[in-house]
Amino acid sequence: MSFDRCSHPLTRRFALAFGAALLLTSVAHAAQTTQANEPADVCPALTHIVDARDFRQLPPQTAAQLPGLANADDCRANKNAYDCHWRAHWQADGVVSDPLEEFGADIAACFPNVVHDINTPTRQHFIVTTAERRVNVTASVQGQNELRLRITR
Repeated sequence: MSFDRCSHPLTRRFALAFGAALLLTSVAHAAQTTQANEPADVCPALTHIVDARDFRQLPPQTAAQLPGLANADDCRANKNAYDCHWRAHWQADGVVSDPLEEFGADIAACFPNVVHDINTPTRQHFIVTTAERRVNVTASVQGQNELRLRITR
């Protein structure tokens, strides 16, 4: 006699309900784990910084704050240069194992008109061309998991 014939209908319903609940719990947990390990999106802040006419206005603006920056004191600005230092707090995403490489990939993905002309283990340089200007974006390593972003025009 098979299990279906000898088991009680309530037992089968309970088993199905328990299995469905377990599956939903696993999916929810996987979604939370994936979101927690993903680095924050830097494109809105980078775009805001590159588009700025005068970098001196950027430090107090929340739209210009890069993910991971403790506060505006981590950035210096003058009319034509914006320079920030911070610790990379995100983990590798399974594709890129280095915060500088991860950040460089983000920079390259953020802008439609970008040239990536220097790519070393400690420095990445990009030229972003907008309708109004040409902007240099340099990401570099300052220490263990400490990054520097310098944007000039």
